[in-house]
Amino acid sequence: MTEVQAFRDTTVPMPPPAPAPRVDRKRRLSPIWLVPIVAALVGVYLAWITFSEKGPTITISFETADGLEAGKTMIKHKEVVFGTVKSLALSEDLSHVEVTAEMTKEAAPHLREGTRFWVVRPRLSLTGSVSGLNTILSGAYIDFDPGQGAEERSFTGLEDPPVVRADVPGTPYLLKADRVGSVGPGSPIYFRDIQVGEVTGFDSSDLEAGVTIHAFVRAPYDRYVYDGTRFWNASGISIDTGTQGFKIQLESLAAVLAGGIAFDTPATARAGEPAKTDAVFTLYHDATSSQDADYTIRLPYLVYFDGSVGGLEPDSPVEWHGIKVGRVVDIKLEYDVAADHLRIPVVIELEPQRITLIGQKQGFGSGGYMPELVRRGLRAQLRTASLLTGQLMVSLDFMPDAPPAELGTGDRYPVIPTVPGEFAAAVKSINGILEKVSTLPLDQVVQQANATLKSFESLASSPEITESLRSLAGALASAQQLLGQANSDLGPVMQKLPPVLTTAQQAVQRLSGTLGSINQGYGADSTFKRDLTRLMSQVDDTLRSIRVLTDYLEQHPESLIRGKSGG
Repeated sequence: MTEVQAFRDTTVPMPPPAPAPRVDRKRRLSPIWLVPIVAALVGVYLAWITFSEKGPTITISFETADGLEAGKTMIKHKEVVFGTVKSLALSEDLSHVEVTAEMTKEAAPHLREGTRFWVVRPRLSLTGSVSGLNTILSGAYIDFDPGQGAEERSFTGLEDPPVVRADVPGTPYLLKADRVGSVGPGSPIYFRDIQVGEVTGFDSSDLEAGVTIHAFVRAPYDRYVYDGTRFWNASGISIDTGTQGFKIQLESLAAVLAGGIAFDTPATARAGEPAKTDAVFTLYHDATSSQDADYTIRLPYLVYFDGSVGGLEPDSPVEWHGIKVGRVVDIKLEYDVAADHLRIPVVIELEPQRITLIGQKQGFGSGGYMPELVRRGLRAQLRTASLLTGQLMVSLDFMPDAPPAELGTGDRYPVIPTVPGEFAAAVKSINGILEKVSTLPLDQVVQQANATLKSFESLASSPEITESLRSLAGALASAQQLLGQANSDLGPVMQKLPPVLTTAQQAVQRLSGTLGSINQGYGADSTFKRDLTRLMSQVDDTLRSIRVLTDYLEQHPESLIRGKSGG
């Protein structure tokens, strides 16, 4: 028996056969798949939220990207974030920077035509105000002012912040001016010294017609602007050098630094409704010019002056009896070759509305009465308006001594006759005096004066004059001594007084005898002779009074004690 057969005959039992496998065809989801499913759902939700909250993408062009950073610089309005700068790129011509920004959904309704963007950074204005200081630490950001037009996605940024935001209530106006001067964006507008608005800009597209200045007056002050309101330039310091000397005016320190405009309304124009939006006004040079606008009638005339007109200039006053009735418009210089003569034509404007007319005078307001005034002696003359500055003015007045004349007819304007000015008349008088003085024989006068002085010296040292004056002085001293002793010794005095008077009389006679020598040596009509004659007359009167006194005392000696009686 083989080994295989022996193995099969063993008593070891055989294992049962393996059961047939069962296949379960039902699929079950593993819990591990919940993680990616939840993550996917969250991603979809976030994507939907991001897409639904995402606003439009816009582009803003600036001249420079100073202070801007992609991914960091925010776009704000009233400190609320409305977008973020995503990229910065130069334009193809390298003239400006294109800023691409993603805006929020809330910003979409405000992105319209007229929306203004600008970069907020620290700024110092001419008026002294400082803005944007908060950006020193946080960095620059872009601010915007919503517009009111159609939807827009491309904008041009401002290099400076707008002067007035769109949400500020008020009314814009247009001011026509010949020149801007020191007025610019941000210049204040004043009403009765209160700042009520600002200049927002100006339009220089047609400089031949002038400059249009955009002005904004805030509410409620815009209700004081009427169609008859006058605007004038109040910039800087105004110095008037008129007839009253120097007059200095300034609106405020801010107007001095940054320029300014002021306005007011005449009482006669404060009726009706306030002026409408974008109403047009004239911007006058100063307050005086705005007041002169009340005088709408201006009559041009021409006056000719031959002498210098230094100190006379356009806008110099034309006065009548010291009251301004017009102004100087133009000054020229004409040279007549044939006559070899220079003259200066001056064009003036008279404003008859400045003159209150009592009664009726036909043609007064239109200049029809001017020929009659000229026939009555009305003339034009140059006069000094201010001695401090040397400013001249044209004065109209009646000159009774002026030669007869008529109102002339010039090429363009009527000609008013003139008379020499005050200075020219004074120079003419001085020249006449100098001519007379030059004709005098001054050499002979000097020689006669020297001879007279020598005669006076010899006469004064003559013994006759010396002895006469010594005798006269002694006589007067004796008379004074006798009068002092009259109360104590009247009798002796009465006896001594006649000889004293006789001596004095003799001295006077000797002085009279010397008058002949004086007449020969000094002249009968000389000053010394006249003074000496008056002296002799006074001495003679004194002696006569003393003689009358002595006669009275001889008759009434008791009067020294009782005084003179009424009889």
